Amino acid sequence: MPAATSEGIIIKRTNFGEADRILTIVTPFKGKIRVLAKGVRRITSRRGGNVELLNKLKFQIFTGAGLPILTEAESIQTYPKIKSDIILSAYASHITELMERLLPEDQPNLACYKLLNSVLDLLEKNPRQIFIRAFEVKILTVLGFWSLNQIDASDKIKHLLDLLLKDSWQELAGLQLDAETALEVERILRYYIEGILEASLRSVKVLQKIKEN
Repeated sequence: MPAATSEGIIIKRTNFGEADRILTIVTPFKGKIRVLAKGVRRITSRRGGNVELLNKLKFQIFTGAGLPILTEAESIQTYPKIKSDIILSAYASHITELMERLLPEDQPNLACYKLLNSVLDLLEKNPRQIFIRAFEVKILTVLGFWSLNQIDASDKIKHLLDLLLKDSWQELAGLQLDAETALEVERILRYYIEGILEASLRSVKVLQKIKEN
């Protein structure tokens, strides 16, 4: 079986069998892939701590019949600030849900990987909702789903959405929105995304429940 080495960010984990997990990983050059991590749910597993949700890691897989098998894994970044904050964790779940549901499997997309990596790094250092909104617009554009002409909104909101697409992360860090505008942009983008998915976003419901408590 041929071996392959890559880096990637874990966006989903599913228990499999008695001690295994199936990991969904977004990688720079392979796109979104699924791999089988054998034995990682055992207490004695030396790889268990490296394959947590959201971890950025270097890993090696063997490919053959069925799912590729994870043989080595080393954490590069674990995003402890995001994981320790319930609101940030909910936002990260929203980001990973978008990646999991919008990205096709096994189709290389370096731009998507860079966007995911960038937004998580930003939220770890400077958590702001503007980065979430910008990520939504930028990822939709990269994947070919975005069209400002399909947005029913005021010129002010459309201009703001255009800034979210075209401005750099550094420029967006200086952008300030009042609460009413921020809520309107969030509503419009959620409606747009759910229209593409033809389904509601699970992470949005979770975040709403957290805010209500």
